Amino acid sequence: MSSLSRSSRSLPRILRVQTRSYADPRIDHNAAPSDSRMDVIRSALYPPDAYKNHSASPSGNYHPDHLARINAVIHSPEVYETIDRAWRLYQRQIREARKRSLEARYDSMVEACDELDRITNEENGVYPRSLYDAAMTRPNPHKLEMVRGRAATAESRWREARLAGYFPREAWVPTETRGKGWNYEWKRPTS
Repeated sequence: MSSLSRSSRSLPRILRVQTRSYADPRIDHNAAPSDSRMDVIRSALYPPDAYKNHSASPSGNYHPDHLARINAVIHSPEVYETIDRAWRLYQRQIREARKRSLEARYDSMVEACDELDRITNEENGVYPRSLYDAAMTRPNPHKLEMVRGRAATAESRWREARLAGYFPREAWVPTETRGKGWNYEWKRPTS
């Protein structure tokens, strides 16, 4: 009987209605969060040894002896100028090598076009001139559908109305605020 009375006394404690802690008015909502995740992020961004002299942290912001550290690596202005000139020389060599490569590609492309012009020439050409003309024109991918014999649809008329090479009409203007989202009911207007 005593165990029954003891369990009935603890019953209200078990069935107590739990309230949500975020709605508790006794909690100060303006206080800094005590979440351990915030502490982990804070310790990763701002390591505790960032201000020590022996710190090698890449995210350490300021060292009291930063001028001494710079002077230990770069002894004089001549050393700095030498390093700077070497870096600029390296960048110039890369830039000139890239330019030579592009010029060589362009020259070989011009040479191939001249050769194609020579073999499709009307006086002594081996191949018809239409081969050269087809190689020199840039095909419009939207007009190829009409060449293949497909019927003109609303989609093809919409593509033909577009000006080639311009920015797409459907693109949104980038803003700093959130957009309205995706309109799933939108359909392209038919003309």
